[in-house]
Amino acid sequence: MAWRAYVVDTISGQIMCPIDLPNFSWSVSVADSSLSTTKSKGVGQNEVSGLKVPWTAVPANSPSERSRLLAPDRRSIALCWTSPLDSEDAIGTPILCGLIGQRKDGPLDTDFSLTSLYGLLGDRYLVREGVYGAANGSTSTDVINFSNLSLRAIAAEAGWLCTNAKPGGGLPIDWHYRGEKGSHQREYDSWDIQNLKCSDVWDKIANVENGPDLQLRPKLSGNTIRFDFLAGSDANPDIAQGTILELSSSPYGGTLENVTIDHLGAVHRVYASGSGTDKAQLCHLSEDLSLVSGDHEPFPLREMAYSDTDAADANLLRQHADGVLSANHAPLMQIKGELHANDMSADGTPLHPLGSFWPGETMRLDIQGFPSLADGVYECRLMQMSGDLTDKVSLIFDAMDDPMA
Repeated sequence: MAWRAYVVDTISGQIMCPIDLPNFSWSVSVADSSLSTTKSKGVGQNEVSGLKVPWTAVPANSPSERSRLLAPDRRSIALCWTSPLDSEDAIGTPILCGLIGQRKDGPLDTDFSLTSLYGLLGDRYLVREGVYGAANGSTSTDVINFSNLSLRAIAAEAGWLCTNAKPGGGLPIDWHYRGEKGSHQREYDSWDIQNLKCSDVWDKIANVENGPDLQLRPKLSGNTIRFDFLAGSDANPDIAQGTILELSSSPYGGTLENVTIDHLGAVHRVYASGSGTDKAQLCHLSEDLSLVSGDHEPFPLREMAYSDTDAADANLLRQHADGVLSANHAPLMQIKGELHANDMSADGTPLHPLGSFWPGETMRLDIQGFPSLADGVYECRLMQMSGDLTDKVSLIFDAMDDPMA
């Protein structure tokens, strides 16, 4: 029951060799989990830090072999979790896999960061080959138009065009949902290149009201690490899941430990501004004043401003503003806690090994005896999990309406 790390070829996903990592910290999220009125949902991040590797742990025998094995971008590092049910020579379940980023070599060790595939898509632009600046050598008039598709289909098409359709752009991603029908339309003008990063395109799709979760989830396919592009549907923005994991917490123990609960007040108005300048700037007000006035004890009015200079369509700006208001329209609470991935039942079966649950999935939390929360079972969506080389996993759940407010 431990972590195993491997050097992976970035383009093919082929596992090249194991590597011993003496220390690291990791984090996987499905969206912005901060309890903040200024947050945007966005797309989750996969992060690994603290990778300082002694040269003696690098399975290579010469300077050229070491440099080639740990070449930035060309190579990735995969972190896999093994459980008691895995054989001794099992690769394990991939939890994170990222490209080797900036590397700093010293006489005794090498220090580097990892870049997620989503991070790499921040360096890919949604523009067709051979069209940018093609008109008279000075302008670019090409438009990519997606119509009558679901939001996740648009995200998948954008991802495919930013990878498979580019020279050297291929990545081991399985692009599900391409061509899925829906009622959405998006246009991307090639001249607007500053707003066409694939990661930005995904963020804007996720941030509309009821926008879908978007996730690149690693998986083992033979001796390769591949990624499933997973997303929520137009009908249900949450990523589909199987069994709901149940955790418990009480003063006498439980599988969810060190529980804390954060609280935050509500926002009642969102002043949204879009593209344009001065008097021509696109504007929209989203508001819900039900908590400010009425027969109940009122809340003081709280307002906020939201800006999206890329929103040139009034309806799209409204969707973004409504999404921000929807996420903050009521007093919020957010549950956090910890579990141990090595926890086992009485018969030795792992209760919740890493790989059996993912950010974006719903869990049932049976919380008893907490001083500021009524006893009960709370269904919460896991937004972020993080940890280190031990089995302790910190969990952050989605902000939810505060039942005690």
